[in-house]
This record gives sequence, C-alpha cells and structure tokens, in this order.
Amino acid sequence: MVREGNEPDGMQILRPRRKLVARSVIAALSFIVPLLIVLYWLAIPRDTWMFVAAIQLGLTVLGAVAVFGARNMCVTVTGARLESRDMLGRLTTIGTADIATVVLVDLYQNGTVDTLPHLYLLDAAGDVLLRLRGQFWPRSGFENMIDTLGVTVVRPPDPLTAAELGRLRPQLVHRCTRHAARLGL
Repeated sequence: MVREGNEPDGMQILRPRRKLVARSVIAALSFIVPLLIVLYWLAIPRDTWMFVAAIQLGLTVLGAVAVFGARNMCVTVTGARLESRDMLGRLTTIGTADIATVVLVDLYQNGTVDTLPHLYLLDAAGDVLLRLRGQFWPRSGFENMIDTLGVTVVRPPDPLTAAELGRLRPQLVHRCTRHAARLGL
C-alpha cells in the first residue's frame, strides 16, 4: 500500500498517519473489553447475556466500519483537481484552478508546547476550501501537496495558538473555536 508519494500518472496521494488507526483501535479496545467483561459477568447469571452479545456485535461492526473508513481516507492531487475522501467515504472535489492560496501554519496544541501543522486551502475570496490537521496528516505530505499545487503559500514565521490564528485570520478557525477564544478558554 502506498502511504504517500508520486504515482506513475502524476498523482500525489496523501494518506493519514499510519499509526493513527492502530492507536485508535488499541484505545477503543482498552475501554470496551473491560466493560464487556463486566457486562458478561453480570449478565450470564441472569441469563441475559444475549443482550450483551448483541451490543458487542454492534460495537464490532461499528469498529470495523470505522477502521475501513480510516484506511480509505486520502487526499489525491493531480494537475487539474484535488479530491478529498473523508472517513465516511464522502468525496469532495476541488479544481486546482479554484485554489488561490495555501496557508501552512503551526498551531500549539491545547495545554502543551507541542505544535502541529495545519494546512488550509483558500479560494480567491479567502474562504476555506479544505482544512487538513497535522494530527492526522504528515507534514511531508503537506509539503509534497504544496509542491504539486504550485500556488502561493503563506507560512507564518512562528507557531500560533488557535486564539491568535482566530484574530489574524478568523475565517480559518471554526466558529466554536473562535467563541472559546473570546471566552478565554
């Protein structure tokens, strides 16, 4: 499986971080398995274990759908268009001619001094066409994507907090984040 890189026909494919799915599965299992053990322990003597088994089956199906969706997430860039497939399989297509500016900013994570890159694709009016967060996507993929797009890139020299980004470019920050920044949260 190709994680990211140049494909033979000139496509640039960006895939989420490889360890993301594995860590999510481990976290979900570490929560669900002890819970299911306790539920079975309580349900078997009362002969209601079938209800717990149905819940387990439902959670297993949801988990499998989530893992499959996360493995199919990708951003594909060609000379004419950019396609983004999200976790639910929804495909968003943006013409590369519609992308006027790329903003690549390092944002501080809440409560830490660690930063992660965030990539914003903007149209000529300054509206956000696509936002990619560094929690999911690798920086090297961002750089390759920028090279493939060949548009103007804005890179603030220093890392910013979400509140600072909201003051400088409010259209880049989600509405709830802007509201939390105004409240000082």
